Order: sequence, then structure tokens, then C-alpha cells
Amino acid sequence: MAIVINNLTRTKTYTQKDITYKDIWFDLQEDALPTTNTAFGDITRSDIRVSSDEGAILNSIKNIFTTVPGQKVLNPSFGVNLVQWLFEPCSDFNAREIGEAVVNGIERFEPRVVVNGVTVLQDPDRNEYQIKLALLMPQLNINKEYRGVLSSPGFDFITENE
Repeated sequence: MAIVINNLTRTKTYTQKDITYKDIWFDLQEDALPTTNTAFGDITRSDIRVSSDEGAILNSIKNIFTTVPGQKVLNPSFGVNLVQWLFEPCSDFNAREIGEAVVNGIERFEPRVVVNGVTVLQDPDRNEYQIKLALLMPQLNINKEYRGVLSSPGFDFITENE
């Protein structure tokens, strides 16, 4: 016997813009969802944090930069492991090597992006590198520059308000 439920109505609808790309954060942070009003009171749900479109691509690039080749069992060639250069002295040579690894890694593992330019600045006092990426995301019609820092915790993008 089948149970058929007709005339379902939602008490509240959520509209969301069309999303082209979606990705989860690998640090498994919780993401709060809107509070819903139910017959039993307000319920606040949380789920694994997700990023979409531009954020999903930047999350993917961060994963490329911080993954050690061989770390992904089903794709052992994946990753660049930029952190390996943090154990070397800051130098022009290492900055050039980082820049080449960044370009090669993005071109190889991130087909949604076109690299227009990479600049790597060294900061020997902090033993870190500032990486500027000029990226084109054709599907999203985004062409802009991103900044990131390669330091002892790894690589992370710098947001505009930092």
C-alpha cells in the first residue's frame, strides 16, 4: 500500500540564487542555517560549512596548495605542498619556485580558473611569503586579484577586511 501526501504547503520558503559551483570546507566547521518555525517551536539547525561559486573555487585552490602529493589515495599526484618551502630560507630563488608551483598547480588541478599572473613577495623577518594571484573565472565572469599568505600554519587567503 502506498501513502500519497498531497497539497503540501511550506510555512516559509527560502529563495537562493543559482549556484554554479559548491564545495565543502575540509576543516569541517559548522554552518548555521536559518531558524525555522515549526509546530514544536523554533529549531536552529547547523550543517557542514559549504562555499559556493567564487568561494568554492578559492577553497579548491587552497586545498591544492596545502595537499601533499601522495596524500589523496585515489589521486596520488594531486597537490602542490607549498608548505615545503617554509623550511627553507626566504630567497628570490624559493619565491620563484613557489610562483612556478602555484601556476602549475592551478593549471593542472583547477580547470575553472585561468591564471593571469602570480607575484610572490618574501618576508624574511616573518619567514612567510605573500602570494598575489590574478585569476579569471570565466563561468562566473570574475576577473580579480586575490592575496594569500604562506606561513607556518600553511596557506590562507587574506580577506579584504584583514
